[in-house]
Amino acid sequence: MNTALLPLVVWAQLAYGDVRTRVADAWSRRADETGLDEAVTKMIWLAVGIGVAVAASAFFVGVFDTAKSNVPDPVPAAP
Repeated sequence: MNTALLPLVVWAQLAYGDVRTRVADAWSRRADETGLDEAVTKMIWLAVGIGVAVAASAFFVGVFDTAKSNVPDPVPAAP
């Protein structure tokens, strides 16, 4: 391997290992829900999801209406 690339490869490997360790720790902490009422937590996430869906729908309808108003009306060809 090129000696100029070796430090970059070592840094990338260490960063990947660190990220993988952090993700594994976060996943194990997330899986441990002691002390949390599951019903309340699920209802909060459901409300957040519905809010995001409504906001996305409003955005897409607005974009569609703007695009629809920019399309010119068809004009029949002159005979």
